[in-house]
Amino acid sequence: MSDSIMSDNKARILPCPNCQQMIYSDSTQCRFCSTALDRQTIETAAGIQEQVNDACNHAKWIRNMAGAMWVLFGVSFILTAGTAGVFGLFFLIPAYLVYWQIKYGSLKTSDPDYQKAKRDRLVALLLWFPAGLLKFLTLLIA
Repeated sequence: MSDSIMSDNKARILPCPNCQQMIYSDSTQCRFCSTALDRQTIETAAGIQEQVNDACNHAKWIRNMAGAMWVLFGVSFILTAGTAGVFGLFFLIPAYLVYWQIKYGSLKTSDPDYQKAKRDRLVALLLWFPAGLLKFLTLLIA
């Protein structure tokens, strides 16, 4: 096996402070613009980039859960397990949205993926509320 797969010392990625191209954290200079990189700047930028990546992943999961809530809403007309799923997600999604806001809401970055993550969080909220409201209304009517 190669050393890169088995290595505990993982190189992280970060945007170059000069040209904004993605580079590895073990670089001493940017491979695109040849700017010299100091270790402290690299570690700080790599940490921020790692948080941005985590924020993007969590926001996509929350958005996908909100979409799954609509699928479970449709299934709930056939199987009662769908109703349990809708109610579970009805309480789980806002908890995750609050968690996301606390953990990632204050990141200071111009990364366009972070802006997409904020949009995904809003989409999740817009999908979540009507599905829960409709499920409650269908239970009141039935």
